[in-house]
Amino acid sequence: MRLALLAGGTGGAKLAAGFAGLLSPGELTVIANTADDDEFWGLLVSPDVDAILYRLAGMFNERSGFGVTDDTFHALSMLHRLGEPTWFALGDMDIGLHLLRSRLVHSGMRLTEAVADIAHRLAIDAAVLPMSDEPVRTRVLTDDGDLAMQRWFVEQKCAPPVRSLRYEGIEAAQPAPEVVQAVHDADAVVIGPSNPVLSIDPILTLLAPHLDRRRVIVVSPIVGGRSLKGPTVEMLRDLGEEPTTAGVAKHYASVAGTFVIDPVDTALQGAITALGMQPIVCDTVMADAEDERRLATDIARIVEGWVADGAS
Repeated sequence: MRLALLAGGTGGAKLAAGFAGLLSPGELTVIANTADDDEFWGLLVSPDVDAILYRLAGMFNERSGFGVTDDTFHALSMLHRLGEPTWFALGDMDIGLHLLRSRLVHSGMRLTEAVADIAHRLAIDAAVLPMSDEPVRTRVLTDDGDLAMQRWFVEQKCAPPVRSLRYEGIEAAQPAPEVVQAVHDADAVVIGPSNPVLSIDPILTLLAPHLDRRRVIVVSPIVGGRSLKGPTVEMLRDLGEEPTTAGVAKHYASVAGTFVIDPVDTALQGAITALGMQPIVCDTVMADAEDERRLATDIARIVEGWVADGAS
């Protein structure tokens, strides 16, 4: 069974770890959002890609929610001493990865090739693909101005209400060829429980024409009316979308035929069916590695049924 997972750096990355522990080498491709990327001190930083890499390598810092376990911050301390703004906290080991990726890209590698090189060095069996080799950057329009995504998310702590989003560079970007091949070859494409407008929409803007709605499964990032991590509910509300599980189903109804919801949202099955989507109820909360594998197993069983029926 081959799966392609569209993922951001939190819920999607957790589900990637669950699938990686379940599937054989070569069966999982994770397609990562790169619209959150930015440059700090001349280094290309790719938060969603890196969160996926660190989780799959068993290095992710669960306590802080970003970066590498047991990292130190000596370089950041020196930058602070030298008068540099240090609101974006890069650990020393984290900087090591950014240095290597920046060198690989500057030497002529495509971003896809550079990420594959790093994944190989980290002994990751799954394919981790950036959504595009061209730069796309999310801009957040707020009452305080037009902000880079990381400045709004990290420095401003998501405080300014969001009036609109713009994916700068998306018109000139193309999905990486490996990404297109991965979704064509997959038995199913899974959209992880990541923020729909920040993490998934940039990927879908590029990739939607290549998707077969019948083979796309979405895992809701909202459970019982709240997002388990991050500003998903608040952002959807600010942008005029319904900030509920049913609202997320509406958001994805044109690209996905199956929608996975938590048991607390069982009453919404009828509303989801009315959108032309098949609701699937299973425990979607991933508090630890066991939960990640359990949810991955539940989704894999859905896909196995499709394969057995010849639906894919």
